[in-house]
Amino acid sequence: MRHILFLLALLCARGVLQQSAALAITIDTVPVGNPGNANDPANNLSVPGIGSVNYNYSIGKYDVTVGQYAAFLNAVAATDTYELYVPNMATDLNVAGIAQNGNSGSFTYSVIGSPNHPITYVNWFDAARFVNWLSNGQPTGAEGTGTTETGTYTLNGSNPTNVARNSNATWVIPTENEWYKAAYYNPNTRSYYLYPFSSSTVPTSAMPGSTPNTGNFQAVTNTGIGVFAVTDSSSLSTSQNYLTDVGAYTASASPYGAFDMGGDVFQWNETLISGNRGNRGGWWALNSVYLASSSRVSIVPTSETSEIGFRVALVPEPSTAVLASIACGLMWALCKRRK
Repeated sequence: MRHILFLLALLCARGVLQQSAALAITIDTVPVGNPGNANDPANNLSVPGIGSVNYNYSIGKYDVTVGQYAAFLNAVAATDTYELYVPNMATDLNVAGIAQNGNSGSFTYSVIGSPNHPITYVNWFDAARFVNWLSNGQPTGAEGTGTTETGTYTLNGSNPTNVARNSNATWVIPTENEWYKAAYYNPNTRSYYLYPFSSSTVPTSAMPGSTPNTGNFQAVTNTGIGVFAVTDSSSLSTSQNYLTDVGAYTASASPYGAFDMGGDVFQWNETLISGNRGNRGGWWALNSVYLASSSRVSIVPTSETSEIGFRVALVPEPSTAVLASIACGLMWALCKRRK
């Protein structure tokens, strides 16, 4: 019984057990330990001192997918008050993933193509509202307090420039340090890789597969011509989807086991940089330079483009005290039920 209670407490604290009876989606995470790691001393190209995190946390094993974002829209965006959906999600065939159906008040959303492609055309606030929805237990209903506007981030119907993570946050958009550590830090050597595939060797642009240190980004030939990984062609087709399924590069995980932290799409992070929000990870239409730890990008947080998606994190991992408290509460409830 003691082991069962501990497991239940762990599941509750990690967000696996939600308020609703059945989860709409599941977010796979990987633990990022080794708290108190030093900053990356090699990253001195414009980012002095980055990568240190002094607590345990977990980060999404994959980018948030088209299927997961469609489930979010179907749960909260029948009216779509905050424009969580944009038509480009259906009409830009290079990344198309979701179609909107019906009329305002009864909108529904369906997946185009693979549900396992990363979502794109999401701005930073769309990602924040998705995170709030997760932290509130994935409720079904209109956007608003207790659904999308409160939780990890307090938005209340607006897009405040300096909104920050609340103290009781669970699901979050990772900070740049959280993202960077999960992507590049090698806990075995207490040093940093240059690329997010557990490697300091320039990665190879390739189709998905089991070859280490490969990803979905543009190769550059000796003549300076860019070649796309998905088509092995330098010609950009307006009807070709250039995204790949999350986790499709099965031997190209980060040191902590997260996939696609390089290539496919850039990923929002929480860090404010001169009024913008940070992006890292590269894109299918850019070369390997943008996958490197030295590459730092920031964009206006209201931007919605074909190259940006996001992944989420869960912070902090539950402490022993929290687990014990939850376990005691569960024990009390079980004992009371038996009387």
